[in-house]
Amino acid sequence: MTPKLESKRFGISPDGKEVTLFTLSIPEKIKLSVMNYGATWTHLFIPDRNGKLEDVVLGFDDFAGYLQKDYLENYCYLGSTVGRVAGRFTDNKFTIDGKNYQLPLNQGHIHLHGGKEGWDKKIWQAEPFETADSAGVTFYYHSGDGEENYPGNIEIWVTYTLDETGTLEIKYRAITDQKTIINPTNHAYFNLSGDFTQTIENHEFFVDADHYLSLNEKILPTGEISHVAGSPFDFRIPTLIKENIQQDNQQLKLAGGIDHCFVVNQEESRAMLYDPDSGRKLTLSTTEPGLQVYTGNFLNKSFKGKGGVAYGKRAAICLETQHFPDSCNNSNFPSILLLPGEVFQSRTIFVFSVV
Repeated sequence: MTPKLESKRFGISPDGKEVTLFTLSIPEKIKLSVMNYGATWTHLFIPDRNGKLEDVVLGFDDFAGYLQKDYLENYCYLGSTVGRVAGRFTDNKFTIDGKNYQLPLNQGHIHLHGGKEGWDKKIWQAEPFETADSAGVTFYYHSGDGEENYPGNIEIWVTYTLDETGTLEIKYRAITDQKTIINPTNHAYFNLSGDFTQTIENHEFFVDADHYLSLNEKILPTGEISHVAGSPFDFRIPTLIKENIQQDNQQLKLAGGIDHCFVVNQEESRAMLYDPDSGRKLTLSTTEPGLQVYTGNFLNKSFKGKGGVAYGKRAAICLETQHFPDSCNNSNFPSILLLPGEVFQSRTIFVFSVV
């Protein structure tokens, strides 16, 4: 069945611009909503094994939720497109051709997920579209030279497409007029139970990755690419998250749980998340070399989300497809440099099913 596309006003941004919510849906199969503020994924309804549709991503019932002080001070980026560069930097800086770029701080002493006003807080131009077998929205943003002290004018397009099978694709495309760096991702938080008062510890997780990036005390990669064998990061067969995350392990202690990048084994490598109680299953594939997995370690009930639920620790899991964190300060990591004349491209596909 061809997906249906609808749009409606969702609110007004802090600078007075209209926020529009776009909804892509197939009756009784999937209903996805995204907004032009931060090219943000706000809702995802999918059925359980009894056909009951429930929302399975963290967010808010209305746009005002995304502006509340307690949420913004938690730095959790629910469903947002983050960039120019996801994650943290060693000493909050990077170097291109011998020139140092010092980045502004937005989380204490840290430059995180693009800075004070990263792509998650911008109003993107939106172009909805429909074809014979799909519907979607392309979001466009022009990131000016010097924005958050990153060099170069970047033009970035993020396209959400839902096809007739219910498969969701997120595609990124970007160009620049100067040598710069780019590493965007989507920061959706999943809880396939549909009950945000429950943790994701009873979800099964799988990722086709033999290695992960070890972290230091600043939650930055040490540069070491570690084998998952014998560690809590071995999800090469589907494993209940609680079986690994409750282990006595220094890496887990540093991050408060899993907040690590998995080195996927090959292009279009897969990951899987499954909730045995509801039967909902998410299978993910990506062209990116890394999957940053975050188990909601710092959600602390400091703000209320959908239905008035205060999101607590492990209320959801993020599966962020991207290049490795802090790549620009680790020469052995895949490069995130983008040159004039080049095109940055990335694709992530989500398939939802019931078991």
